[in-house]
Amino acid sequence: MSLIPPGFRGIAVLALVATSPTMALIIREPNPDTHKRLLNFPERVYHVVPSPNPAFISNASLLLGIGSPDDPEDWTRQMALVSPRHFIYATHYTLNPAWQIIFVGNDGQQHLYGIQSQTPIINTQGEQTDMMLVTLSSPVDTSLGITPFPVLNLPSEADYVGKPILVCGSFVDCGTNTIKGHITLTNDPGFDTTRFIYFDYDQNDPNGHPDDCSFYFGDSGGPIFVMENGHPAIVGTISASDDLTPDDGIDGPAARNYMASIPSYLPQLDATMEATGYHMKRFYPAATMLGTHVTANGPLRQSRPGSIAINTGNFGAAAAHNVNLVLTFPTAPASVSGPGWICEAATPLIWKCRRGGIANAASASLTATWTSLPAAEGMQLTAVQTYDGGSPVTIGTSLSITPSYATWINGVSDPAYDADPDHDGISNLMEYAFGGSPTLASPFSPDGRSLIPRAEKSGNNLLIRYPLRTDATERGLTKTVQFSNNLGEWDSSAPSGAAFRVAPYAPTSDGFEEVTVSVPLTGPMKFVRVKVTLAE
Repeated sequence: MSLIPPGFRGIAVLALVATSPTMALIIREPNPDTHKRLLNFPERVYHVVPSPNPAFISNASLLLGIGSPDDPEDWTRQMALVSPRHFIYATHYTLNPAWQIIFVGNDGQQHLYGIQSQTPIINTQGEQTDMMLVTLSSPVDTSLGITPFPVLNLPSEADYVGKPILVCGSFVDCGTNTIKGHITLTNDPGFDTTRFIYFDYDQNDPNGHPDDCSFYFGDSGGPIFVMENGHPAIVGTISASDDLTPDDGIDGPAARNYMASIPSYLPQLDATMEATGYHMKRFYPAATMLGTHVTANGPLRQSRPGSIAINTGNFGAAAAHNVNLVLTFPTAPASVSGPGWICEAATPLIWKCRRGGIANAASASLTATWTSLPAAEGMQLTAVQTYDGGSPVTIGTSLSITPSYATWINGVSDPAYDADPDHDGISNLMEYAFGGSPTLASPFSPDGRSLIPRAEKSGNNLLIRYPLRTDATERGLTKTVQFSNNLGEWDSSAPSGAAFRVAPYAPTSDGFEEVTVSVPLTGPMKFVRVKVTLAE
């Protein structure tokens, strides 16, 4: 007996006509009061808004993630979200790219979203399947109860057999049945490249349930769920049906119904969704562990450009899916970005970043940048990390911000390094390096020590003393002692017998130490200078 009898048909091959029935699924004992998911349907947008049916055979309020097109002919079709921007449909029935998809929110309003793209899922042999991933032009507002459906990911195909299913066809009709198994068809173009889950329907089965159903024209792409622990988990989308005969062991009018098996194509779906920052949500996510830490990319200096790295690593044994970071900054960054991440500013201070996933033993980094860091001693930021199956974790990080020349000179009439706006003979850069003020004419610091290097004789040695900032390295300041015999050529190599000592001032000078250079008074005449450079 052939697996593909002559009666095999794709459910959407024939278009709906004006005389189409108001119920599409073939249901053993059809009852509009219980089999329609929404009240006031059929209605198109701008008419009466449908609402969840309290008498529905399942919990209709959990199925607001099923939408329908705003189209004068195909408004009865149904499609289910699998992420805030994606739903899965049947490849053999391409959607009109001009359509908008209507979802009913828990606010009692209809919400419309455009179609950005339609991508057939490709099997491992490189062939197009009867599963289409559709990307919406913008994400749905999940706060309205329009919730994407997780996929039921069980360990093996055998674990699906015997699972009761909720089948949602056109005209918001839903019925029930039971999964019988998986199958790959042969010699049927357009369908033999797809792994299917199937169930059978016998109209005359004396033991059949009144809600049992079979596919009918117009149902293609409709979602099929298993109610797992009281929640809908999607397992497939309606593809085709096949007339059965007594040769198949069934005596009455009967059909075998095929749904494209979503669990069979999770890697392909993940790869296709990844560019928009999503993966398929698993009903049973594998246990893994993520950690996020924040570090500065080099010194952070006040009023200067700077950046930090936010690194999220997967330290568990399984991939993490739908990774999200909510970052809160004390000062608005100019940008937050990283390879594979989608980052959006919810407010200037709060950024939401997401990515499809992070493989086990892998990591993913973000960079937050500022064109001018705040004139503050530090920056406290928080990151709230979530991923499928993981509890939210809040990471708080405090980063030091070093004072800078840019902050120090702010508001001064002439901020150039070599300028001397207070006319005390000490340039701005020297004032900054040695602890002076660009607006106070004085050779001394506020606590009374000398700003400029000074020399004195001690026995057979020349002592040169000058102040050194204790955080000179963090500020980007370099002070180099140079030597010369003729004032024309300067060398940083100390002469024989020279010695350097760094010690606290007595009394102490906050933020400064004193450097003493000792040079023997022997040999050729020596000249000594202190060269200051700044790199920030």
